[in-house]
Amino acid sequence: MCGATRARPPEPNGVTPMTDPTTRSPNRLAPVALILAILVPIAGAVLGYITLRQIAQTGESGRGLALAATIIGWVGTVAWFAFWGVFLAAIGAMAI
Repeated sequence: MCGATRARPPEPNGVTPMTDPTTRSPNRLAPVALILAILVPIAGAVLGYITLRQIAQTGESGRGLALAATIIGWVGTVAWFAFWGVFLAAIGAMAI
């Protein structure tokens, strides 16, 4: 049997890994938070934080998406405030 692959034997309880009932279900707010973090950063950051708390309590999957949404949201919020601060300061400097 050189080079031949063998099929994986069935699990003892008859459950295959694809139908394992112990797999974690995904949190539905995680992708929403990520999309919102890109479009409206502060809302995405807050929803990402809420989603992280839900995932910690329920054990659902999607922690990476929620964490990315939180980070992107806060970075976007800081960038938004920095942009408007510099923009308004420049307009104020031009008026003098």
